[in-house]
Amino acid sequence: MRIVRLPPILEPLRHRGFRLLWTGQTISMLGTYIHLVALPFQYLALGATPVQLGTGVAIFGGVSLVLILFGGALVDRLPRRRVILLSDLGSGVVVTAIAGLGLSGQLRIEHLYLEGAFFGATSAFFYPAMGAIIPELIPSDILLQGNNLRGLGRQAARLAGPVAGGLIVALAGAPIAFLVDGISFFVSFGALWSVRPQVALPPSPRTHLLREIREGLAFTFSIPWLWITIFLFALVNAAYVGALAVALPILVRDDLHADARVFGLIEGLTGAGAIVGAVLLGQLKPVRIGLAMYLACVVQGLTMIAFGATGVVPVLLVFAAIGGAAITVFGVLWETALQRHVPGPLLGRVTSIDFFGGTLLGPVAPLVAGVIVASSGAPIVFIGAGTTIALLCLAALAVPSIRQLRNGSTQRHPERRDHRPRRPWEDHPGGCDAEAEPHLPREPTDGRTGDG
Repeated sequence: MRIVRLPPILEPLRHRGFRLLWTGQTISMLGTYIHLVALPFQYLALGATPVQLGTGVAIFGGVSLVLILFGGALVDRLPRRRVILLSDLGSGVVVTAIAGLGLSGQLRIEHLYLEGAFFGATSAFFYPAMGAIIPELIPSDILLQGNNLRGLGRQAARLAGPVAGGLIVALAGAPIAFLVDGISFFVSFGALWSVRPQVALPPSPRTHLLREIREGLAFTFSIPWLWITIFLFALVNAAYVGALAVALPILVRDDLHADARVFGLIEGLTGAGAIVGAVLLGQLKPVRIGLAMYLACVVQGLTMIAFGATGVVPVLLVFAAIGGAAITVFGVLWETALQRHVPGPLLGRVTSIDFFGGTLLGPVAPLVAGVIVASSGAPIVFIGAGTTIALLCLAALAVPSIRQLRNGSTQRHPERRDHRPRRPWEDHPGGCDAEAEPHLPREPTDGRTGDG
């Protein structure tokens, strides 16, 4: 009997749980991108100012920031599948309620603020759980392909979702778009419910919650490339979120004189570029991932400068596609670096610290962007954000441990500050040195991947 050999990027699909959950999460992400197109135009339809639009984004970031470190520690104590199930179910209920309020004509800006607070809270648990569960689903030698496939599904949703969202908002209204998103959460919940995990990492010894958080911080700050990237991206993400979440809808409405369909098309072309980036990355499999990550980040900054410097829609679409490819290259390589070099028992906590650092300025950036848009216009926000991102990422390449970061199971972290006793996680077989044999069999396992 002839064995069919899958292309490298599709190898994780041999695992049944990965297939089911990747499918469910891709559908959920389709709904999410439909929602992300509808949300700013729902704010604008309710008469929101740029500052009020920024306030909604800031509420999400603020709530998430408060809870994220505790979320990561709890995720390392709880079954990750259960955390993601509860997140999907709660999100489906809340978004469906928002759709009902919109269809009945009772929706107010305050309701959207409450939705943002809810999603900020659930993200504090969902994202650490998603980042930590992947090594439990597939062998460590195909983590790059698994993350690439996750990114491919996410970006396929980003290609189709915004275009569909723009059409739905323009033809049927934002509440219908919210309803579609609510249904997608329930589909994702059903996919995860049908999976029964067969393999899991052994539980860590139970200690006080604050002590577990301190252990995660101690590990993070022992590795320069890890903590530098996390906290540098507080600035990078602040610039990115301010431009994309606040300035872009205003740019489309006031500078391009267009509607949600053009907004959706820009987001969709970003997804198309991201798909190309994911496919190329899956085939090329770069070794010097630190260098590749940060060069991609520089490219992303340059595309944002172009957004502010031109008002021609076809040109913007080209730069949106290039930016989408750059975002995907960075994201996939970063997730792979975390999963290969962070011990399994600490991965939830380190993922939450990553999220905490990356969103540290999340409550402030959208408000600042809203003020700048109101006073100087949306293009200025894009030019400033792109310049900030490009310069920061170029500066990061001066750090030796970032330039030397490689994708491989033999990296021993020579840069770690090792003038201290070994900590418990360093003796774990899935520990940061990642030099042991893969802790999962190659047979199909059950689990979940993707972002909801």
